[in-house]
Amino acid sequence: MPIQRDHHLPLAPDWKCKATINDSGIIQLADPTIASLSTGDVRPNTWMLEVRYRATSRWKLPAVTIIDRSNSQPTERFTQYLEPNETGKRLINLTGIESLDQLQLTLKHLTLERDATLLGFRNPDLASGPILIIAPHPDDAELAAFGAYSQHPKNTWIVTITAGERLKRLDKQYWPGLDDSRNEASQRKGFIRAWNSATTPLLAGVPAEQLIMLGYFNDTLAVLHDKPDTVVPSYSAPAITPDAYRQWNKLSLPTDGQAQNTGENLQNDLASLLNKIKPTTIIAPHPDIDPHADHIASTRHLQAAIEQSEHIPDHLLLYANHLKSTRGFPRGPAHAAAGVWPTHVTTPSPRNDRIASFPLSLEVQKQKALALHSMHDLGGKPGLERQLKRKLKRLLSGIPSADWSDYSGHDFFQTHLKAHENFVLQHVEQSEQS
Repeated sequence: MPIQRDHHLPLAPDWKCKATINDSGIIQLADPTIASLSTGDVRPNTWMLEVRYRATSRWKLPAVTIIDRSNSQPTERFTQYLEPNETGKRLINLTGIESLDQLQLTLKHLTLERDATLLGFRNPDLASGPILIIAPHPDDAELAAFGAYSQHPKNTWIVTITAGERLKRLDKQYWPGLDDSRNEASQRKGFIRAWNSATTPLLAGVPAEQLIMLGYFNDTLAVLHDKPDTVVPSYSAPAITPDAYRQWNKLSLPTDGQAQNTGENLQNDLASLLNKIKPTTIIAPHPDIDPHADHIASTRHLQAAIEQSEHIPDHLLLYANHLKSTRGFPRGPAHAAAGVWPTHVTTPSPRNDRIASFPLSLEVQKQKALALHSMHDLGGKPGLERQLKRKLKRLLSGIPSADWSDYSGHDFFQTHLKAHENFVLQHVEQSEQS
């Protein structure tokens, strides 16, 4: 018997329409006005089909393939994978389609209830003003938003808050035997990761002048938020200061030359950058979905900096690179569709949250793979136990082994190389700006 589990976020869609899924998988919309929306209304926006599904296998990944029948030749757009051995409410990502009235679903290892609901969300215009991406660590911007920023490189600023220098064990250094102490190896790890932050976005055309490394310390951001006037040393290299990781910055910061790892300094730096960049869009971690302590604290520091600064963005795009007690999400191989995070939030949102999904072409996904490969922390091979578990799961998944593209050993090369990048969109209301 499949486990009952609903995924749910309190959302305020711009379009909502009852739908039915017939025996052939064709989606029929009850509202002809929505069904007849033009490509100009459909293509740039986010579309989700809320369904109830039941997996028919304990191990095989349920698969929903979206077929666009709007042209003379039906076209498979992408496939989204769901949880095996479960039943419940899910959102099927339709974003990237051309028309709403010629859609068909093909199913493997699941059944869908006949009744469904189409939800539509207006995507923000990322070209309308500067984009500021907040990355708690080197690689977070690439994992969450490489596709988004590669479409608007000249408009994008990326601020990496920490150097990601913490090394818990000397035998985990990138080059075995290079350094004899954890202190030295940690400093070198922070050095190369800061260099990654200064160079990887250049692959997408982001100007070097718009890449800022703050150099604060890994795993300390929550303490800095709780005790903003307290100096907190790096856990594995206590002698260093944030200045050590700022040498590639083209833009000066208020704390340059005297930087200490404090919350006050961090928020002053962020406020100064907000006043300079004046971003229309800020992309940052979702503090209620992404459980990583540094990710939660990064957005809390950002919120404090916004209150301190003279600039308020129009909207926030919130991402989740980590999920509590969940591995392998979004499900399935690289290049599949990206579903919405497996979370269940029942408290009504005061911000009227929306989903903003941005489709990535296959070429952009390949460029994203290149960007992730340039990040040293995503290199290496998993241990033998992880390799065996991965092989077993793939064998049981029902997906041909050739469909799993092993671009690297890290899970992120499956989970984050997807046909979409998804965010929670929060508009900043006028009352909050007063």
